Amino acid sequence: SNKNRVIQKNGNWEYFKAYVRELLKEEFTGEIYRQRKIDVEPAFGSLKANLVFNRFSVRGKDKITQELGFALMALNLRKWRKNKKEIRQKTRKKQVF
Repeated sequence: SNKNRVIQKNGNWEYFKAYVRELLKEEFTGEIYRQRKIDVEPAFGSLKANLVFNRFSVRGKDKITQELGFALMALNLRKWRKNKKEIRQKTRKKQVF
């Protein structure tokens, strides 16, 4: 295309990026962020990968809260079933022929 393009920089965006970088340099804030990666992110990654839960199908905060609750409940049931199966296999007596 022959049209000239204009690229603009968003000053507010740059300000907030710099602000967050400074916060993450602090020991306390960095530790909280590192812990969040361990605690929170795997659960949502598992929701997306294993349950193919990429977006909500409802509108409104109450309905979204309910739908997320169902998705997390399904994830917990899968974990529970897996743990129960592992415990059953460990405690099962080996049969000798």
